[in-house]
Amino acid sequence: MYEINLLLRYYVKIFSRIIVMNIKKHKISEYPNKPMPARQRCLKSLACTAVIVLWILMTMALFSACSFLNKKDVLQTLPESTDRQVEEETGDNSAVSEVVEIEIWDKLEPGEQIELMNSIQKFMDNNKNIKIITRHFRSDEELADQFKAASLAGAGAEVILANLAISADLAKSKVIRQVPRDMEYAGIISGLAEISRFENNNYIIPFRAFDFLLLYYNKDLVSDVPANFNDLIQYCRQVNKPSENIWGFLFNLYEPEWVLPLVGGYQDWIYDYSTGSISLDSEAMTSMLKMLLKIYNEEKILPYGYGYEEINEAFINGNAHMIVNGNWATQEYLNAGIDFGVSKIPVVIEGFKNPTPMVDGIGFMFNANSYGREFEAASQLVSYLMSEEMQLSWTLKTKTLPVFSSIENLAQIKENEILYGQVQQLKICRGRINENVLRVIRDAIKINLENVMAGNISPEDAAVKMQEDAIKLLTGSQTNKSLNSPDKQAENIEN
Repeated sequence: MYEINLLLRYYVKIFSRIIVMNIKKHKISEYPNKPMPARQRCLKSLACTAVIVLWILMTMALFSACSFLNKKDVLQTLPESTDRQVEEETGDNSAVSEVVEIEIWDKLEPGEQIELMNSIQKFMDNNKNIKIITRHFRSDEELADQFKAASLAGAGAEVILANLAISADLAKSKVIRQVPRDMEYAGIISGLAEISRFENNNYIIPFRAFDFLLLYYNKDLVSDVPANFNDLIQYCRQVNKPSENIWGFLFNLYEPEWVLPLVGGYQDWIYDYSTGSISLDSEAMTSMLKMLLKIYNEEKILPYGYGYEEINEAFINGNAHMIVNGNWATQEYLNAGIDFGVSKIPVVIEGFKNPTPMVDGIGFMFNANSYGREFEAASQLVSYLMSEEMQLSWTLKTKTLPVFSSIENLAQIKENEILYGQVQQLKICRGRINENVLRVIRDAIKINLENVMAGNISPEDAAVKMQEDAIKLLTGSQTNKSLNSPDKQAENIEN
């Protein structure tokens, strides 16, 4: 029923324009001062239009009887422009030159919001026939709720710019349209591409990347950045001074999102983005747990008890030569006056790959109700913002990174060591897992990891237990509270 209403609105729009053009063409408002032949010619034209309308309605009834409108891709069959049809029907091209107004809704951080406004202004300066109205939302949830309600009522912004994570729900609700084939960009960072699809179709165009982990090192203290964790161990042996609280490397052990990237270093991953299945019981997970045991319990080169704030402070004070932190910390370290560099997290022990942190991002989505001149204008705006010029400008002026891997070849990126190093890590990141699922994975990993490091359970058994706990948490047969209860922990140790 929703598709039928949308199609009806589309044809009403077409024939409304045709009638208006006929009125303008024959100046019906001046009939009292016109000779009869002119009136007859216009009435004849309007009669033809009425016949066309009747024919279309009959055709739609036939299509309905044949279940045509039940096809999954009906929204994609709508023509992209009504203006050419109007011009063909009326012989009047004035509609093409009229100003078209579109709306864009966004959920951006203050710095990115300012850059969006500047970019839109530049776009409008070069496209005088397009007027853009913006609306900012405080959260992705607020934007999604209001957009969904508006779109289902046949309204809403032509395009929205928000987190990639909300696209699946909006696509499922049929309020955003599939990205046209000619707007599916090649060379998108793989981690963003894999979280931009719904039922194997693209409904969002990734625009900017952010929030991923990488290695930070103090250039005054570290001359050669370790390429792998074996080299890192050797470096720590040489520089660690526990009595002075000096460490070659500090790691946020009990934060699962810091640990998970190590699994990717063993050429596996914990989540299937196409099916939504979790895979914690794997050889890669077991290898990752053994690696942590080796670093902390056998080599004893890393101390326990350091959380995010303590590690961050140690790096700023020069007590930690190297740490793993998010790209969001870059500006903080610049402000602190540290001479630092960034790099990919070193290759895992007895592995061949660098760890694969998760990356988040924002992207563009088109309203299912957007078509004709409005959709063309929205597409034009998105194409402009996706251009190399805009990608570079946003990279230099915001805390976000480009979505194209080829951006690393630009001179402005190559000449900036920090940006270039961030892009190298970004290229091998995995997409950020849906928050509801990620919460389950965090809970399943955390308690079992603690038991492994305490020697209460083997890495092999812990991997099996993580998978079991994750399934129970997903199905609701177990809660996070019960998982962390003393009785449950004792049960885990006994098993």
